[in-house]
Amino acid sequence: MQKHPDVSIIIANYNYARFIGDALESILAQTLQNWECIIIDDASTDDSVKIITEYTNRDKRFRLIQQPKHMGVSAARNRGLDTARGEYIAFLDSDDCFTEYALEMLLHLARSTNADMVGGGAQMVPEQFHFIPTKNTTWTVSMTGGISKPSLFLMAPTAHKWCWLWRRIYKRSFIDQTRFQPCFTTFGDDLTFMLEICYRAQLMVETNNVSVYHRTHPNAITTSEFDPHYFDWFPTYFKYIRENLLDKYDTNFWRSFFQNSFYYLMVETISKPKKYNKYQQEAKRAFIQSCREIPPRYLTFKQRILRWFMLCLK
Repeated sequence: MQKHPDVSIIIANYNYARFIGDALESILAQTLQNWECIIIDDASTDDSVKIITEYTNRDKRFRLIQQPKHMGVSAARNRGLDTARGEYIAFLDSDDCFTEYALEMLLHLARSTNADMVGGGAQMVPEQFHFIPTKNTTWTVSMTGGISKPSLFLMAPTAHKWCWLWRRIYKRSFIDQTRFQPCFTTFGDDLTFMLEICYRAQLMVETNNVSVYHRTHPNAITTSEFDPHYFDWFPTYFKYIRENLLDKYDTNFWRSFFQNSFYYLMVETISKPKKYNKYQQEAKRAFIQSCREIPPRYLTFKQRILRWFMLCLK
């Protein structure tokens, strides 16, 4: 009988032929050997499938699933979750890379603590970064903390960064039937997924040891590649929370969460567009639509005033 993988790695890919090879090389370099990697290609129009196929031919631990049409990152990740057989689940963006010891380290911490999810550190690297296998396999058992109420970290001002999926592994039995919401095709899927699972998590463990090289490349508001539809996910996100998740956490949680989220919303839809003098109308529309979805009772007095003012605008 074939042994199930220790970790199932899920990669959703769309037109990242220039990066996907690096991601797969970093998986081949893992000190942990008992893994499977499920790559869901979301109907790419570049050479992604050709490159991925080269790896599936080289190593049967790689599996390629092709979406019949472009359906977004949430649908792609759900396809991977439905297929995964591993004891633990890892997500890796197709433009990022694991450190060589990442899976071994995270799996060790997960099993030794019986944590529902374990997170490692992230090292930011430039677009030009190229993964080269080394003998970088040294890591220490270094826990920065074990959180018995993982939902608390979602209350932090930097919660949108804490919610990055790709620097953690998760018990597959803990994820169970939880899936990503198809309404989030580009952004917001990480945040809502973490909200869906954190309220029932018993233990989350973190370490500062780097597990992921996170590539930063031009896809910002200042570049021609930036899609102004980026702002559309904000009202969708707050609407989904209001309609589906308010009963999962208590009032204190939502008060802190919405106050911090409102500040983040202002930065992304007011401060940045104003700074770069780009897409201000698209951002303003998303801000107003978001204000309609955010329950005012959780906001500060000043935030409620600003929300009321924005809703009065046509």
